[in-house]
Amino acid sequence: MNLQGVHHAALAVADMAKMTAFYRDTLGMQGHPTKHNWLGTGHGFSLHLMPTDKPLAPKDSSRHIAFQVENLNDCCRHLLEKGLRPYQMSLSMEVFWLMDSEGPLDQGIGTIFLEDPEGNTLEFVERHRGLFADYDDGLD
Repeated sequence: MNLQGVHHAALAVADMAKMTAFYRDTLGMQGHPTKHNWLGTGHGFSLHLMPTDKPLAPKDSSRHIAFQVENLNDCCRHLLEKGLRPYQMSLSMEVFWLMDSEGPLDQGIGTIFLEDPEGNTLEFVERHRGLFADYDDGLD
């Protein structure tokens, strides 16, 4: 078997309207033309929002979805402009709240984290930066 990448991730969602708006309008994911609960990045990754009436899993940043971004500082600026509270985190889960996007963004592991409206942890990663500075992702 030869895995080629991650196709999609799925999240259990209590409030579809709020979560769809967050991922589409705040993060810029595109809606699927016929499946209202599928959103894509346009770069081969999709997010499947699955409505549920069961209790959501407790907040746990060790369970997260990581999105690759072109530029971490631009990502941080965008999140702050949207009124969100991005942060950086160390391997021991120490949190460093971000107040501006101009610094080196090298606290913790050098990536950015954020909670979505239902408490799911999102991570934003820039290739060859922070923890991934020396990581060979096979794309070069």
